[in-house]
Amino acid sequence: MLKIGIFCSSSNNIAPVYYEQTACLGEWIGKQKHSIVYGGTTQGLMECIAQNVKKAGGRAIGVLPQIMYESRLGSSFADQLVITKDLTERKDKIMEMADVFVALPGGFGTLDEIFYIMAAGQVGYHNKPLLLFNQNDFYQPLIRQVEQMSLERFTPINYQKRIIVVNTTDECIKQLKIFAESEK
Repeated sequence: MLKIGIFCSSSNNIAPVYYEQTACLGEWIGKQKHSIVYGGTTQGLMECIAQNVKKAGGRAIGVLPQIMYESRLGSSFADQLVITKDLTERKDKIMEMADVFVALPGGFGTLDEIFYIMAAGQVGYHNKPLLLFNQNDFYQPLIRQVEQMSLERFTPINYQKRIIVVNTTDECIKQLKIFAESEK
């Protein structure tokens, strides 16, 4: 079974379409008996995916910095809550525990996690793919920027192959199935 690292919004004020697609993905992950390794908070898409993974029979591992734990932001849907000293240790723990990463739409924290995983992979800390869920063209400016950095040789063009852009839940699921099969 896969451990899927999930990066996503902790905002409760986003459009319902983002919750709908996140719920569908979470339900599929749970039905497959996969696990998620995620930010572990009670808010936004984080809470939505954990709730749907759990409801469908999967496992949720929340990774939460001490300061957020003390603020009582830990999700009740997490089967396990790993407490870290800070955000950097949180990213390291998710990177260590996950087999593959999925970046759903999100804010500054999600962008930080995406770039952390991309940079760590580029210098050799891991060889795991990142699925960039470009729902509603959310990540189109970022995709263009990554292409530009590769085009102008600021980043190796071959590293782009580990960033897999998916535009729908079905595409995301298809890529996760491919990855799961390759891990057998």
